[in-house]
Amino acid sequence: MSPQNKESNHMDVTEELQNDQQSLQTVDQTTDDADQQAQEEESDGLEFFANETETRLIALYKPASRALTITETQIRERLDELGFDEEHYPLYPERIADLIKGVQQRRHFEMEIGGPLDAVISVHLSCDQTLAGVQITPPLGRGLPASKDMLLKALTDNRVRHGIDSKLIDKLFAKGPTLNLQQTCCYIIAHGKKAIDGQDAEMMPLVEEISERRPKVLEDNNDQVDFKELGDFPVYEAGTPLFHITEPVAGQNGMTVVGKPIRAYQGKDKKVKLDQSVREDPEHPRHYSSAVKGMPVFTEQGVHIENVLKLDEASLKTGNVRFDGSIQIKQGVDQGMLIEASGDVKVGGLVENSTIIAGGSVEIGGGVLGKKSPDPAAKEPTKDNAVIRAKGDVTARFIKDAWVFSGGTISAQRQILQCRLHAGNAIKMPAMGQLIGGHSTAVKYIEAGQLGVPAAVATVLEVGPLDAVRAEMAEVQEKIKQGFEQTKQIKALIHRLREEKRRISPEKKEQILKARDTVIKAMANLENRRQELEDEAQSRKKSKVKALKKAFSDCTIIIANTPYTVKEGFGKTTFYLDGGEVKIR
Repeated sequence: MSPQNKESNHMDVTEELQNDQQSLQTVDQTTDDADQQAQEEESDGLEFFANETETRLIALYKPASRALTITETQIRERLDELGFDEEHYPLYPERIADLIKGVQQRRHFEMEIGGPLDAVISVHLSCDQTLAGVQITPPLGRGLPASKDMLLKALTDNRVRHGIDSKLIDKLFAKGPTLNLQQTCCYIIAHGKKAIDGQDAEMMPLVEEISERRPKVLEDNNDQVDFKELGDFPVYEAGTPLFHITEPVAGQNGMTVVGKPIRAYQGKDKKVKLDQSVREDPEHPRHYSSAVKGMPVFTEQGVHIENVLKLDEASLKTGNVRFDGSIQIKQGVDQGMLIEASGDVKVGGLVENSTIIAGGSVEIGGGVLGKKSPDPAAKEPTKDNAVIRAKGDVTARFIKDAWVFSGGTISAQRQILQCRLHAGNAIKMPAMGQLIGGHSTAVKYIEAGQLGVPAAVATVLEVGPLDAVRAEMAEVQEKIKQGFEQTKQIKALIHRLREEKRRISPEKKEQILKARDTVIKAMANLENRRQELEDEAQSRKKSKVKALKKAFSDCTIIIANTPYTVKEGFGKTTFYLDGGEVKIR
């Protein structure tokens, strides 16, 4: 055979081998593709594996062609088959729930579902920080258990250092340096000390007060009272024990578990002003008795004995009545009259468009009736308004078209209609009482059976006003600032005299020291007053307005200068201030 034929045959064989090899590769590739497709068809898209450090169990889900439905039991079975045991990889229940939900929603995700977790110690303080509690959550898997060092560090991190219960800690770790807990446990770990407020000295009456008289309960029906029968004015002989003053009680300061002191209120002594009608008992300190015969009148400043002026009526026959004592009028007061007393005023009948001024209380058996309703924008009464001004309480059957100023409580049995009321303590009416229209202001609370009317008459009810307190606070703070400047000047003068070694006369030295002591004393008094005003402002924020039966719309409630408009009717309701907002309960 020629060389050319040999070369041709060799090339043919080579080509056949190459074709056979390509055919085999094609068959192998087709087989691999088929296997991969079959494997993909069999896979549900959910995989489990450990992270690189083998401390966390990971779940990866890629939605496959067929939907997957899986339960927690099935998950645990698959993990067991893969060798992920519960001891090394405890599962997180909330993550298992998220996994099942994600699979149901066919979302692609990768998440940690298990692994060891160290114990957790969290510290919680009470609102007033006088108690500290710890919550100890046990470890999961082979996580680190809670130790005494972990507990002490948690307390330190939360600044708990006072009142720690070391006996409880020793008891918890009595069996070793760590806790073998199977479930979450909670303990009170530290106890602070609550402040105990002191009490002010009080004036305790030993005789009946006018303000203590109460309406008579009817014998036939204990649910009804006779507001017309309030009793007589009490009169006592000279030497009668009138009152005693209790000792003030000091407060006990407290301490929080974080070591902050809690200041307690310190009880203050009661200061009373006495005239010649009252004297202190020499054998019993802080006890006082009458020096003359008469009627004791109790005020915030003290007690004094008053004589009583009794009249049948107040009219043109008597003219205007001014009396240094108490006045008792059997019938009524005609319109246009003026009744002024340093003590109490008691009127048996109607007060018609008149003015009554009393240093004590005012009691009116009938009612108060003016001619016209006060103008909402008016600052002072007009001649068409009845006016009652009393340092004590004011009581009447009804009040209409009047201005009433009371240092204590304003009370009416039936109705208060279109009035301007100002009470240093409260405005109080029974369940049958109606408070309608006008503007009523009280320091502590307003209470009536019905507030407003269905006819939507504008009714303003204000408690705990802060304007006067804030104004006085600004004035006191300005005086304190001036006092600091005066103190600074006096100290500078004394320092200069010492530096210059100047000799001054004893009179001049005494004058300088006296000025210094006067300023220091004045500053102390101003600081006490500032604290009293702060306490008063906080107290007024606790004022309330109460409807014993019904509160109608168009009532405006103002508590500590915070307004609230009643837009719909309510039944029995209490309006109060919480978090700077007027709320209802």
